[in-house]
Amino acid sequence: MVSRQQQCTGIPAVFAGADVFITGGTGFMGKVLIEKLLRSCPKLGTVFVLMRGKRGKSLEERLKQITDGELFAVLKRENGAALAKICPIEGDCTELNLGMSNGTVERLRNVQFVFHAAASVRFDDPLKDAILTNTRSTRELLEWAKTLEKLKAVVHISTTYCNPELLHVEEKIYPPKMDWKEAIRLAETFDRATLEMFKEKLTQFAPNTYTYTKGLAEQICEEYRHEIPLVVFRPSIVTNAESEPLSGWVDNFNGPIGLLLGCASGVVRTGLVDLKNRINCIPVDVSIKAIIVAAWKRASIDGAGALPVYNSAAAPEKTINYGMMLYDGKALFDRVPLSNVLWAPGGTATTNKYLFYFAFFFAQIVPALLIDTLLRITSHKPFMLKLIRKIFDAQVSLRYFMNNEWFFVNNNFKQLQEVLQDDDKSAFSTSYFLHGMMEYYKRAILGGRRYLMKESDETIPAALKKYKRLLVLDVSVKILVGLLFMYWLYNRYSK
Repeated sequence: MVSRQQQCTGIPAVFAGADVFITGGTGFMGKVLIEKLLRSCPKLGTVFVLMRGKRGKSLEERLKQITDGELFAVLKRENGAALAKICPIEGDCTELNLGMSNGTVERLRNVQFVFHAAASVRFDDPLKDAILTNTRSTRELLEWAKTLEKLKAVVHISTTYCNPELLHVEEKIYPPKMDWKEAIRLAETFDRATLEMFKEKLTQFAPNTYTYTKGLAEQICEEYRHEIPLVVFRPSIVTNAESEPLSGWVDNFNGPIGLLLGCASGVVRTGLVDLKNRINCIPVDVSIKAIIVAAWKRASIDGAGALPVYNSAAAPEKTINYGMMLYDGKALFDRVPLSNVLWAPGGTATTNKYLFYFAFFFAQIVPALLIDTLLRITSHKPFMLKLIRKIFDAQVSLRYFMNNEWFFVNNNFKQLQEVLQDDDKSAFSTSYFLHGMMEYYKRAILGGRRYLMKESDETIPAALKKYKRLLVLDVSVKILVGLLFMYWLYNRYSK
């Protein structure tokens, strides 16, 4: 007897001629999703991307700014005509009906695959804004998806941290902390200030509004599971691409790359982190391939009413702790340093917030004040104190996550590799870290240099010379300070 899995066609064939709708297409994961679909599913139909005009730019101008980026260079070489399939759609996830007009809805009636990647990932968003963006938008998208007669799959992109109080997370929907309908009603009824007054009570002291509202969105998916072919996909910390389309590609400082580059530049010198805790990261290209495979599987294999949940997270053997990451990162800095380095990398880390405040004041705030003073004297614009404040705010907001360790069950995620047909394995394999984790982090640092710091590889030899001079200067200053302190002690207590 032939199973349904054996009968189903491959991924490019299922997506052939299919119209796709994507929210969050201008974000980190959204851009990689668009590129991968166009490159690996050449017969794909139209890719509708929900966008809103920004800073006086038209949708077409925003789209061109994205496709002109380095991420799409490989696609342009292999099949540049595919870019014409991208169609920007005027809309806004914070509005009812996603801000789409009746004409737009009619234009989208043949959409077969929907990827809901839009979200505000800011941890400090007011509760009202986070509910409207992350929770209500999910309801609006699913209500619209119910009208699509040719719909094959909807992938809701969540996060493995949507129940952060649970340190052991299975691939299932957990009980709600609040009725999502009531949460939306409150956000639509009360102003920001009023909701902020009751935020801690309403969220049950959740570490931030992002994870809380993403958890509420999963409850909506649970309720709509029998009406729509749904998938809940939970990435952990998404970071640099491992290999596709560009090794090490990244467009933001979130996750470990921000920490590594901050340390490499000598700016970050204190950390509020437990170095023994492991950090769970997943390369963006691996997660995107898994999302596409999950959509194909939902359309081709899974039965009606199913709600597959995927924890797109690294297995324990593919994680390292913060201490090892920073220690090995230091070794990588010695080989590929940044060109714009303020001081030689170094510093201290602690889990005690009072020791952190003390160290932060003397190791970061005092030097920042001195640097800004020198900049003012030389008629330059000061920036260090503002930068240090951002670093402090980031460390405080991430304290809960950097001082806890999670274990994510990912059996469903692993099975995505097993259900792939032979013809799809070369383009959609979800295996990763094939050359070792430290090789990946080396590529990540190189990617940070290239795509975030805009430093070409040709600058590495000159950066190495500067780096070695800073190391000598760092040691010299420490010796001088030590001698001065010993001299003071001698004069103070020798009499």
